Parts: sequence; structure tokens; C-alpha cells
Amino acid sequence: MGNSFLNKLEHVQIPVRNLEASVQWYTTNLGFRLQSKSDLNRQAFLTLSEGPMLMLWESQDESQANFTVNGQILPVLLFNTTRIHELHQLLQSLGSEITLYQDEGFAWVLKFIDPNGNMWGAIQYK
Repeated sequence: MGNSFLNKLEHVQIPVRNLEASVQWYTTNLGFRLQSKSDLNRQAFLTLSEGPMLMLWESQDESQANFTVNGQILPVLLFNTTRIHELHQLLQSLGSEITLYQDEGFAWVLKFIDPNGNMWGAIQYK
């Protein structure tokens, strides 16, 4: 066992401006499933078929789940997909801001901004 205090990544938490609209956007467009929602606490848990849960926190603070390196905004969340080109087309049709969509040689990479200002990344390995 050694120093294995942690077993797995349970969930990631991101801020959203409107809980209901965000749950609707992520479930309808990205394929998440609503696991549970608390109207009292203004939070929801969403799941995919694999991986940690995504916890949405409604917040009126000016806050996004992004970070910068040398001034460049990068996503905290990066998802695996086998349908990156279809996802790109969907995001374009929704008017989402796409910050990167290119063949990196080993994989296709797509980065986009969700309606809450959070940057998302998707990767499709070759």
C-alpha cells in the first residue's frame, strides 16, 4: 500500500451561473446524465459512463474552471471522445467559442468555452 491515502478521483467541481440551464446544456449537448440535484444548495451531480462525477455549483461570483500558463487560458477538464468531429460540428452550431481544433499528430484536440465561461478540452486518440 505505501502512502496510497487516495483511491480515485471522485468528482470535479465547476462553477455555473444558472444550475437548471447548465444541467440542461451538459445533458442535452455533451451526453451527461443527471445523478442528483439540490435546489436548496444550488448544486447538481452529473455522470458519464466512466470517470468521476461532475459537480455543478451555482455561483454568482466571477469564477471559471480554467487556469493560465504564460497568459494562455487552459482547461481544467479534458475528456476522451471517439466523436470529436461531430462534437466540433455541434459546438459550432450552438455558437460556442472554439479555441482549438486541430490534429496534433497523436490525437485530435478540441478546446471550447461552455456557456458559463469554463474551458473544456476533448481529445480523440488515433
